[in-house]
Amino acid sequence: MHIRGDSLDDLLRSVFRRIMRDGLNISPRKGDAREVIGAKLTLLNPRARFSRAETRAVLFSCLGEFMWILSGSDNLAHIEYYIPRYRNFSNDGRTLRGAYGPRMFGGNPSQFNEIAAAISENADSRQNVVQIFKRDDLNDGNKDVPCTCTLQFFKRQNRLHLLVSMRSNDAFIGLPHDVFCFTMLQEIMARKVGCELGEYHHVAGSLHLYDKNRAKVRQYFGEAVQSRLAMPPMPVGDPSDAISKLIALESQYRTESIRDFSTDGLDPYWADLARLLMAKRLFTERKVGAMRQIRREMSSRVYDAYIRGEHDRLIPIEKAAEQLPLPNLTTQSA
Repeated sequence: MHIRGDSLDDLLRSVFRRIMRDGLNISPRKGDAREVIGAKLTLLNPRARFSRAETRAVLFSCLGEFMWILSGSDNLAHIEYYIPRYRNFSNDGRTLRGAYGPRMFGGNPSQFNEIAAAISENADSRQNVVQIFKRDDLNDGNKDVPCTCTLQFFKRQNRLHLLVSMRSNDAFIGLPHDVFCFTMLQEIMARKVGCELGEYHHVAGSLHLYDKNRAKVRQYFGEAVQSRLAMPPMPVGDPSDAISKLIALESQYRTESIRDFSTDGLDPYWADLARLLMAKRLFTERKVGAMRQIRREMSSRVYDAYIRGEHDRLIPIEKAAEQLPLPNLTTQSA
């Protein structure tokens, strides 16, 4: 199976149809599913990396997971802030053994930076592979076995292509997050080595859809997908400094209450990502007015629907809170 599409929604719609039509029934430990073996997906425009449908509009969790990876962290509390289900895969309640961040960005130099240097030295090399999956991941008792095996980068005709190899891929939950994170890393690598963004290729040994998600897939098909908006291009030049600043801001927003909306020193592209991370925190703190301000300050309108969606989810919560009886402030304790 080889599916090509201009956007993530193009891929998802075709993937769901093909799995439900041609997939074989399997019963792995996580529940009954339908599976296609050896699937290949090609995203022609990697910047169209998030879904426009409400059912799969998971931009905030995608961005949070991307930041977790970039920071090189294996900390459970960090990723649990964005994706609570990660707790199910921690052996010790504090860390994730299979976290991608330490494998890609740990060490000096990191695998990622080694590959950037190798591409700059020999653009036509076929050895530019970042390894994620390791042999000892299969040790008994490990709850967090990485689904991703390798990322292979190709610089061809001044365009950077990426081929990601997955041992296993949940088409409904995992695939949108994987495409977002890996195409962002692809664009970062393209900027580091000074070339344009190419195609994104995604190969899965097992591409599957769990039976428990079929109703949500039917709901997804029933939604009217909006225009195929893509993220703006990443600024030209090595983004390492901007990424370091963004990592620091993410840590601040995740662990502290936001008192300052300033994104001084960041290009509008990176400042918008910082504002999205702010919006996540403001939603957690139920600050409706502040979310409106964040939405007004965004440089790109691409993210508007996602901030508005989080904002609108808060309105019923705020109205319900207003209707609660006020405490009796005149009563004194004995």
